[in-house]
Amino acid sequence: MSAGKKNYAGEIAIALFAGIAVGTLVGILVAPKSGKETRKDILEKSEKFVELSRENISEFVEKSRSLAEAGKQKIEGLVMKGEEMIEKGKKKASSTASKIKQVVKESKEAAKKTEDYLT
Repeated sequence: MSAGKKNYAGEIAIALFAGIAVGTLVGILVAPKSGKETRKDILEKSEKFVELSRENISEFVEKSRSLAEAGKQKIEGLVMKGEEMIEKGKKKASSTASKIKQVVKESKEAAKKTEDYLT
């Protein structure tokens, strides 16, 4: 997730459940039933709501765990690739440094030979 952006999924889920609960409760309270029937309906709807909430929360937690694990694996893969690239870079730099040292050595020898020849 980039800076400045926020994941609102949890807040949306909570708002959705709260809206469902309030809507159900209001619907039951305004229905033309006796108090005993209304309390029974409220209890049944509440139990269904709690069960649905548990299921959805469990599903949300499981998906979050799956995404976290996938992200972790992706990061581990990127770290391994980065380490490989660093190791290749070190080998290349070492090889290049050896070649430069050899060229400098040969240049010094050629310069010495030229100097000896000219004097």
